[in-house]
Amino acid sequence: MPKDLISQINALFNPSSIAVLGVSDKKFRLGNFLLSNFIDIGYEGKLYPINPDEETIMGLKSYPSLKDIDETVDLLVISLHPDKVPQVIEEAVEKNVKGAIIFSSGYGEKGNEGRLRERELVEIARKGNLRIIGPNCMGFYCPSTKLSFFPGLSKESGPVAFISQSGSLSNIVAFAGEIHGFGFSKMISLGNSCDLDVNDFLEYLGSDHETKIIACYLEGVEDGRRFLRLAKRISRKKPIIVWKVGWTKGGAKAAGSHTGSICGNKEIWDAVFKQAGLIRVENLSELFGRLGAFINPYLPNGNRVVVICAPGGAAVSTADACEKAGLELAELSEETKNKMAEIIPEFGTSVSNPVDMGLIVTYDKTIYPSCTEIAGRDENVDMVLVFHFVIDKELAENLVDVQKRIKKPMAVATNIQQLLGKEFGAIFKPFDTEEMPNILKKFYESGISFHSTEQDAARTLMSLLEYRKFLEKSNRETGIY
Repeated sequence: MPKDLISQINALFNPSSIAVLGVSDKKFRLGNFLLSNFIDIGYEGKLYPINPDEETIMGLKSYPSLKDIDETVDLLVISLHPDKVPQVIEEAVEKNVKGAIIFSSGYGEKGNEGRLRERELVEIARKGNLRIIGPNCMGFYCPSTKLSFFPGLSKESGPVAFISQSGSLSNIVAFAGEIHGFGFSKMISLGNSCDLDVNDFLEYLGSDHETKIIACYLEGVEDGRRFLRLAKRISRKKPIIVWKVGWTKGGAKAAGSHTGSICGNKEIWDAVFKQAGLIRVENLSELFGRLGAFINPYLPNGNRVVVICAPGGAAVSTADACEKAGLELAELSEETKNKMAEIIPEFGTSVSNPVDMGLIVTYDKTIYPSCTEIAGRDENVDMVLVFHFVIDKELAENLVDVQKRIKKPMAVATNIQQLLGKEFGAIFKPFDTEEMPNILKKFYESGISFHSTEQDAARTLMSLLEYRKFLEKSNRETGIY
């Protein structure tokens, strides 16, 4: 990416002033919602609502047009009928505005006529240095510079960046991510990407110091060769997790009407995932599970996993999940088995892999972390999968302490999502939702991922191994050892 494009995108994330079009105090317009988002997060630059018929909007001085603002405007947010947008872009070019987020829909997702409208906007923007985000998008969420596309989003930054071709999904990931203990460096809702696209922001985030891990929701990309080249290079230093949709005829058709995306051939995309070391997910739950694993990952030396479970039915299911994911149940040493046999009752349990600790763990909470540490220290074990129906605060903190000592990939699976809000007595009471984000942050920082199913936990552990193999292969190809 040319340095001027990096600086252009950086300027869009750091505007000193923002003008919003499509706002009114007399009746609610979607522009009001967009303007309120900047107010809600505490944007510290100047805000200029534009409406020729009103003097003040939401307590701010209103301007008849962009030309009537004497000061510099860095960024536009536009929520107008598509017929009115070209004139606004013309004025923005004359005023040397740096970027325009076009919230308006009715473009490429509507077919050829809409694509011609997009082309017109780009041609106007090219007369100056104006860059367009969208149309049909939400824009940016960047806590460090106080940009937001939805009210109530966290003001705390984190290491995760998210590029999305879906606006509503961007909102869902932002809110659900906070509950799951994730903080975001930057989030980009691209929409139709008539100008700046997935590749541009992917390369930008590859050099962004705030971002340690990149996640994407993709329906399709225009320049597949560039995407592969970028992804392969960036994956060597930052994990890239991709939720690619539109595999089926129905999905591809839906993507075309959603953002006008061309989804592409599945076999080609499979090759791209493999060559670029991309981490594949297929739903929101898997996305959060992989993010947790790659925040501060321990990469395994091999595929040998030990399963720590209670009770036995879950142990069998988890063992199946591991082998289906390509993992091998580790053969525990006799020394390891003997140590666990000293603390696990003889009846209704098993010290073989999968380790079944029985019902006693409900009453003696020292057993779970003790067995996890004993098994995790075994030289035949590359990674650990812990499954329990309820992870309470005490067990969670104990697992974090264990992980500090064994330093191997660990995935925790639980059905706590189904249990939240239900009382099973003091013994089975899960920690409440207000505590979850902080506990999960401790998990991620320690190299522990968190999952709602044993299947996702197993696939996540396999993803860590595949990523290690990708890095080793890349290092051999580049001569880095």
